[in-house]
Amino acid sequence: MSVLATAVDITLNSLVLSGVFLIVAIGLNIIYGLSRVMNLAHGSLYALGAYAGYTLVSVGLNFFVALLIAPIIIAILGLILERTVIAPMRKRSIVYTLILTYGLMFFLDGLIKYFWGNEPRFIELPAFMKQTLPIMGTHYPVFRLMTLFITAATMAGLMLFLGKTKIGLILRAASHIPEMVSCMGFNMTYVHMGAFALGCVLAGIAGVIAGPLYTIDPIMGHEMLLSSFVVIVIGGLGSLRGAVVAALLIGVVQTLAEFFVTDLAMVIVYMMMAVILAFMPRGILGEGRFE
Repeated sequence: MSVLATAVDITLNSLVLSGVFLIVAIGLNIIYGLSRVMNLAHGSLYALGAYAGYTLVSVGLNFFVALLIAPIIIAILGLILERTVIAPMRKRSIVYTLILTYGLMFFLDGLIKYFWGNEPRFIELPAFMKQTLPIMGTHYPVFRLMTLFITAATMAGLMLFLGKTKIGLILRAASHIPEMVSCMGFNMTYVHMGAFALGCVLAGIAGVIAGPLYTIDPIMGHEMLLSSFVVIVIGGLGSLRGAVVAALLIGVVQTLAEFFVTDLAMVIVYMMMAVILAFMPRGILGEGRFE
């Protein structure tokens, strides 16, 4: 393979990895930014999104139909958990919700093992997505290109929703001055529910598009949760713009590290996080919050 083809492969793989990290981390950041809940069960919801996508495709639905339905299923499940488990603890210290969602993560992992077992699963792709396209000397899988397109469409839709719709503007305002939103007559309970549902939708989307990229297994959410926390730390707690920059940075660094040093890839990523945290505690753009 030529140097150019290798560079194209690395660049596209970096963008694909960054996209998955970004969608998961943005969902986690939205939940924290509006509800002040650091949801450690977010990775398990991502895994459930992958299993929901697998199940829907296995019963005969098209991959893209599953991509629409699975996030809605995860959002409904997330709302049930938020109302019954998380909401009663909302006014307490963040430590309580950390412990609570940590236990919830293992509960959801147990449900996955009960219904789907421990065997690895794979989402069946449409025929055209199994093909490759020649790009500057390399043949790149179509499904990875579709992952890039879906990621871009998801982020564009999210930005439009938050910036152009009434609900989105309320959510943005509530993340900065929740007291003002409450004084204007908006019910903060619905705001919290909307934020949690939106975060779960993003986790579901990421799970479905990650299904063809990685092996689907009961603990796949654990590694993704760690990666999304790295994105949040580097980007700054509560900063959406910072999360975008951080996801791109981590995707590039991890892909390059896996290509050149393989076994030390995650070590290099964590070292980078430690350095950034030491010198830029509010994140790479300086927009993060302190808790």
